[in-house]
Amino acid sequence: MPEEGTRFVEAFKAAVRPEPRRIHRTERQGALPAVVLCDDGAAGGDPDAAAVAIRELAAYVCPDAAHRGARHALIEPGRLVAGPDRTVCDEVIDQLESAELNGVGRLRLPEVALLRSLLKWDPDAGPDGAKEPAVRLRDYAYERLCDCHKGLMALRWLAGGQQPDLGAGRGLRDFLFILLPVPLFYFLPRWLWTLRRDRRLLRQAKRFPWWAFARGREAHPEAGRFFDTAIAWRRRLRDAEGHERAELMERAMWAALLSDLRHANRPGRLRPYRRRRRTRCVVLLSPPAGNGQREVFDRCLKAYEDACAVIPYASVVLVAGMRGEGTRSLADVAARWRPQRTPERQTARLSEKLPEHGVRVPPLPVPYFRPVARAGGELAIEVTALAAALSVTAWLVLTGAPSRGHAPSRAHSLTPCLGGDWTSGASAPPVPASPASPEEYAQARRMITEENRRVDETAPAGHVRTVVYLGASRGNTRFGSGLPELRGIALGQREANRTAQSDMKHGVWLKVDARDAGVRFEHAADVARQIVRKAAEDRDVIGVVGFSESREESRKAIAELTAARIPVIISTSTANAMLPSRNSGFVHRVSPVNSRETAVEAAFVKYGAIIGNDSRDCHTARAAVVVRDPSDLYSNELGEQFGAQFEKLTRARPYNVAYYQTNASAVPAQTPDFSTGDISQVATAVCSQLRKGDRTLLYWAARAEDFRTFLKEFNQGTACSSRHLTVLGGNELTNAALAGEFPGGDRLRLYHTAHALPVGDKRRTQTATEFSEEYASTWKNDLWSNDGHAAQGRDAISLMAKAASTVATGDQTVTSELVQNTLHNGINRVGASGALRYLPGDADPQDKPVIILRHFDRGNPVPVLVCGAFDLTPANDYTRWGPDRQYECPTDQ
Repeated sequence: MPEEGTRFVEAFKAAVRPEPRRIHRTERQGALPAVVLCDDGAAGGDPDAAAVAIRELAAYVCPDAAHRGARHALIEPGRLVAGPDRTVCDEVIDQLESAELNGVGRLRLPEVALLRSLLKWDPDAGPDGAKEPAVRLRDYAYERLCDCHKGLMALRWLAGGQQPDLGAGRGLRDFLFILLPVPLFYFLPRWLWTLRRDRRLLRQAKRFPWWAFARGREAHPEAGRFFDTAIAWRRRLRDAEGHERAELMERAMWAALLSDLRHANRPGRLRPYRRRRRTRCVVLLSPPAGNGQREVFDRCLKAYEDACAVIPYASVVLVAGMRGEGTRSLADVAARWRPQRTPERQTARLSEKLPEHGVRVPPLPVPYFRPVARAGGELAIEVTALAAALSVTAWLVLTGAPSRGHAPSRAHSLTPCLGGDWTSGASAPPVPASPASPEEYAQARRMITEENRRVDETAPAGHVRTVVYLGASRGNTRFGSGLPELRGIALGQREANRTAQSDMKHGVWLKVDARDAGVRFEHAADVARQIVRKAAEDRDVIGVVGFSESREESRKAIAELTAARIPVIISTSTANAMLPSRNSGFVHRVSPVNSRETAVEAAFVKYGAIIGNDSRDCHTARAAVVVRDPSDLYSNELGEQFGAQFEKLTRARPYNVAYYQTNASAVPAQTPDFSTGDISQVATAVCSQLRKGDRTLLYWAARAEDFRTFLKEFNQGTACSSRHLTVLGGNELTNAALAGEFPGGDRLRLYHTAHALPVGDKRRTQTATEFSEEYASTWKNDLWSNDGHAAQGRDAISLMAKAASTVATGDQTVTSELVQNTLHNGINRVGASGALRYLPGDADPQDKPVIILRHFDRGNPVPVLVCGAFDLTPANDYTRWGPDRQYECPTDQ
């Protein structure tokens, strides 16, 4: 064989048998392109050179038994027939299934079997004509599955045979038989199988796209039932003409076959039969002789290429022959033969003289799998090893496996605390004398008023809508989250209106009506009733944003708004209990709720080395003290949920301290271990628990304004002034911590959650970076640039603007009802605080980021845990944390 032909054969063999270490990586890159070998009559070669090459390649597929040849199908011109119920792909499937290869097991093609049962079903046959066609088709397909599946066949036998008749029993014995075995061994497996078909082929169409491709639809998740779509597809086949029907069937068969081969040829770690399959399947199409067969040939080749573009997995090597002049040489094709996402047909010119028929090329040295035992014996060894591994794992879980932070400090090298210690090189941000002053609130409100005036002067008529912001003022204190949230609302309004100005046809301009609910939302319910009256008079009001605090008063206000069917987007309130009992579907939240936050915190406490001492050697926590206010909705829920999560993970019940700040008559759901209204007694109780064990954590679920007082009492009024104190707190502490409220010295190690990454962190998205830059340029020397309240305020108004623009893009009048429908159906958007990925009907974004910061009183905060989604690509989610990313993040799935 000429050198060029030899190079092609080498590439062909490498494609059939890739190197084992490259199989999984290369096959996921895409499908192998179809190669068409054309003869070149002008070169004086054999007029049937392409046919000769196909026959020779068929001889090369299985050169000797030692290399364990590939499954292959050789389609001669006489088999290029496609009747009303037969395709070329059917012939390919029959040849692949009939190939007997030692040690690799039989080829299972479940999707092909399902598709064939859909095609073979006769709707007029059978006595169950009263049933729906989809139900009868399901029963027929399940029966055909039981005929070839040994496990289901056994279950069917236990149920009494095919299609049990529930009306046949007359005696007690028949009644008991129908009551127990039939539902358990027949109806339950059939229901589970049907449910799996619906889930895989409709709701997980992106992972299993072959059915969507066969129906000519885009592979996106669908509702409904699989067999209903199968009935519609059969009707389409029935109404199609001969050529169109053949094309639809060819596409469907190739899609089902490639989907099955994708699963069968993928290497398996614990499956010896699959691991022995070291080759791809080979399909060889010999060139047709007549024009009638040429149409069938082209249809088969086109169906294969279209299916490969949708199921990009290199499980098949297809080589076809064709008469005519080619465009590339054999060497060119061999050089370009690589898996690719969109396979394009490669054409090779056969101008060289090929060897005589029957002359064999010596097999090339291709690596192959050498088993150490027969497949059955190897499977028994693997099952035994797996059972032993599971037993050891279960023993470690039940007895308590030692973790990194649990070993004695002298038995290993020093383990630094997460986040490290303060160094002299840390730079402190400037702290204004009176942050969160009334003047600063007024400045943010003036910015909103000026933007509202610009909207009235610039926006086209009919393109303006009003969003009401309901927030709380905090006066002259440093603790309030209301100021950064209000600033975020102002910047979000300005950004939304810039976007609307660029779309003159569908842009929706927003005016913000900022309402003050008073200190601690004491007037929230009254303000909510005012908003309801305004919305009834002014149809331009499309929703309400705000609610920075989870209090009983703010929950009552939300109940008033949802009762009037006004959509509400909660910006930074985190309590799960904020959802009202009535019309809860009208509430949408931006921040991660307490249940998600406490799940992340509990994992952080169990696995993180955070409890330190003078030796600077850190450990995980063995005990916890939880301080909460039962009369405060946020504090009580946060403390209870963290305690439950901590006890679940560590099997250690936390010590609960109830600190009543306002209403001492409130009765908590969980009886506390100690109750008081005096902060000094709280400090004494915490100190006594710390003295019982060196690895005790303080979880502060109470409000931030009490934490500074607690630290003073702890350091000056207890016997623990020389002890190290490790504190973990919720997002309530973020504002005060960033304002420099907790200068605890070297003995205080404070961790607190945040809902946005600090400025300058490389993990921030472009949206977050642009927002922080605009925030910094607008508000000079701001304390809360690293806080999430401003970003979440911006995201709340941005979400409302996105819903309004979606309604307007559909050429509909923007009303609160249509905005609510859009929000309820789910919106995906990248926000400044992270990804906003909403499932239909779900109030909370999926896997919203939770960040835990290490607080330094004289330096910038350091993120020690980052979990969640920052963009719309699930593959980019932060699912692991820790120094070596060895711990999994809790998710919402």
